[in-house]
Amino acid sequence: MDRAEIEERVINLLAEAVVVPREDVEDLRTDLREDLGVDSMDYVELITVLERDLGQQVEREELAYVRTVGDVVDLVQRLVSRRDAAADAAAGTNAAADAPATAAG
Repeated sequence: MDRAEIEERVINLLAEAVVVPREDVEDLRTDLREDLGVDSMDYVELITVLERDLGQQVEREELAYVRTVGDVVDLVQRLVSRRDAAADAAAGTNAAADAPATAAG
């Protein structure tokens, strides 16, 4: 998933989680607290939406430095990269396990 796809997805998820019009979250510089009035309950909803969409747990500490829409995009990009790297590693492990053993001579 490239950055543009992540931005689009985050904008839609934020609009859903914070219950604001999509155009209110399209600017990556939009401050979640100051511009959108996001509070701690909204952050919990955002975590829930991200976890559901990404299929992985979002650590609460990872949101500590999230202030803008762009910060959410950066967070999701890190999470997607981490998820993809773990999937690639698992696929490599499975491929190695499935490969026939060769006798050393």
